[in-house]
Amino acid sequence: MPQTIYCSQCGDPSPLGQRFCEKCGSRLPTSDPMENLQETQIHQGKTIYQQNSSQTPPPSNNSRGLFDPNHMSYVLKEKYWDFGSGPIYDAAGRQIGSMKRKLLSIRSRIELYEANGQLAGAINRKLIAIKPTYTLHDEYDNNIGRFEKTLLSIIHPKFYLKDTSGNIVMTAQGEFMGFDFKIRRGTSTDDRDLIAEIRKADRWKDVFFSGAWDFGDTYGVRIHNPSVDRRLLIGFVIAIDNVLHDN
Repeated sequence: MPQTIYCSQCGDPSPLGQRFCEKCGSRLPTSDPMENLQETQIHQGKTIYQQNSSQTPPPSNNSRGLFDPNHMSYVLKEKYWDFGSGPIYDAAGRQIGSMKRKLLSIRSRIELYEANGQLAGAINRKLIAIKPTYTLHDEYDNNIGRFEKTLLSIIHPKFYLKDTSGNIVMTAQGEFMGFDFKIRRGTSTDDRDLIAEIRKADRWKDVFFSGAWDFGDTYGVRIHNPSVDRRLLIGFVIAIDNVLHDN
């Protein structure tokens, strides 16, 4: 009989080995004591922050920006079915930005905003492309890169980030069915070139319900290379979500 673990935030049961709670999106305990210790410290820091702030977030001009290089992890929570909109949080649970899909856009445009409402970038689907392709733009709508899914990668999907000249800058290699990804430099498969990891929190919903009861997706991003441009990692998440989990 499969073992069960319980979420420390909402108490909802989950199978042992699942990393995120399907109900509230919180990280679940694992068999790795160091990983559990890190998550406990993050949770304690969030609780202390909430107590000191009387549950009120700080003013936006006192918080770090969405792409601040001090951010070493993100949580993106897509809401409202697959409309592509929702908040973006830092490791302490503070909202530092948001995603907003332009509903009338034929290019499935998703805009990224800072916590103060300032436009920070956008992602557009390329209409004429053999491969599923999304272009990443800065706040001035300059093209700074594109994400492409390779055609033959199904069980273990693979995405490339290419610069404006077509050179491969990073590769996101997916595990089974694309629930988890490792992003590495260039086309490397060596973990010494690991830049970041993406993990889908609500994978069991996709497996058992096939999107029939899909009210949104939650992704966690853990950064290993502090020098990486955060825009590129958030862009990877949105491209992966649109290609694999919103169809």
